[in-house]
Amino acid sequence: MSSRRRELTDDSGSPGWLMTYADLMTLLLVFFVLLFSMSNLEKERFADAMRSFQTAFQRAVSGAPNSIVPLEHNAPTTDSTEINDTILQTPEERPQSDQDFDADQEARALELEWQQLTRDMQRAFELMQMQDAVEIGAPKDGKLSLRVKGAALFGSGSAEFNRAMLPMLDALLETLVINPGYKLEIQGHTDDIPISTAQFPSNWELSAVRATTVLRYMVDAGINPKRLTATGYGSSIPLVPNISPENRAINRRIEFVLEKRAVEQ
Repeated sequence: MSSRRRELTDDSGSPGWLMTYADLMTLLLVFFVLLFSMSNLEKERFADAMRSFQTAFQRAVSGAPNSIVPLEHNAPTTDSTEINDTILQTPEERPQSDQDFDADQEARALELEWQQLTRDMQRAFELMQMQDAVEIGAPKDGKLSLRVKGAALFGSGSAEFNRAMLPMLDALLETLVINPGYKLEIQGHTDDIPISTAQFPSNWELSAVRATTVLRYMVDAGINPKRLTATGYGSSIPLVPNISPENRAINRRIEFVLEKRAVEQ
């Protein structure tokens, strides 16, 4: 009986299987330490919890306290301060989000599209030798404006086309056909000299009929009317003061405003 007892005990008087059990508990402790360290970024709370675990296991394996791995060997060596600082950053301090990046990319793509569209129209008007009659503005607020001198497109006091300017309208038509994502606003403008005829009681009617005449030309050519609007502004929006014949000639104009829109499904 005494021989059996000696086989089951070590030199310290503790059972032999206790060392194996302590090693198993140590491995479990390391495993739980790893799980806990991965789930919590607060180092101080992590350390307190680990001290509690260590104390509990030391009491459970009182015969082999040296088998418990010291806490400092298990504690994560990576400081979590940097991670916490990143999480607590304000929106202004954080890196640009994917949504903002996509918006910037979309804005850049639209800018390049405007530039290409402007160059194409400039070349077309130069080939027609109409660059002096048509002024292409810079894209602004998602819109691109073209100004056509009123005298070049219509006769004085008339809403009938100058046939020589029809190729210019055809170039605009081609632009709308190639770019279905755009809509076109047609604006008629006059100077401040009153007009009073049977057909046009005032400049309001003259400017509106001129704009509508252009719209009808484009609809007859196959452009969806939903992509077009026509408005007459009379003399209400002058580019320059109506104080000279030269200024009045500038204010007599037709403006075409291209604007990006969602393509209809």
